[in-house]
Amino acid sequence: MKQDSSPASSPNSDALAEDLVYDRIVDALIDKNLRPGERLNEAKLANAFNTPRSRVRRALNRLMNERLVRFEMHRGAFVSLPSIKEAYDVFETRLHIEAAVARIACERINSDGIATLREHLQLEHEVYDDHRPSVNRISGDFHVLLAELTGNEELTAIVRPIIRRFCIIQSLYERSSGVLCLTHEHGTLVDLIEAGDAEAAATEMMEHCKHIFYSLDLSEKRRSEANIYGIGEDNLNKQ
Repeated sequence: MKQDSSPASSPNSDALAEDLVYDRIVDALIDKNLRPGERLNEAKLANAFNTPRSRVRRALNRLMNERLVRFEMHRGAFVSLPSIKEAYDVFETRLHIEAAVARIACERINSDGIATLREHLQLEHEVYDDHRPSVNRISGDFHVLLAELTGNEELTAIVRPIIRRFCIIQSLYERSSGVLCLTHEHGTLVDLIEAGDAEAAATEMMEHCKHIFYSLDLSEKRRSEANIYGIGEDNLNKQ
């Protein structure tokens, strides 16, 4: 009998494959292909990604730990449906963390880092002008990139999940004419960082975050309208 000559997967290759599934689900969340409150069917995701269900399950567990996904007993996994209080808590945390990022960036980012940020701004302009669904994800990536360029890995590890959670909050509570994370405000931030004006950069970052947050419709009516995937009211009120 002919033996299967394909190499057995190594722990490293399994981890990379799991990371890929995880990244694709995150992208789908932020690009609004998966909406707040939507049920995440393991079998369908495994089929869509052509990967074992066990790998999808591990990716969903990681997302649950980041509070991007929640599990309901006997019902399965759902995209988080953040409460109004959670929205304010995430905003308050983001506001102060990102102000700190802006200050540190002024001290540490060199000319190469500024060039990298300006390349990203160009990408933002392209996706915005083309009305691509990835516009929110690319805009959010600017904030993660800024943290990465400070060289502080702990800070980046804090910023990344906050930005992802904020994207879900924005997806849930945005008005029909929602305000995007506008590229011209990012451009102003890069100019201030290049000039080394730490306090002005921190102030601009805070105003930028407020601009987005206060454009949202933070009402229970808006949240209830978004609950089209049937999360039970008892569970809805606990989130």
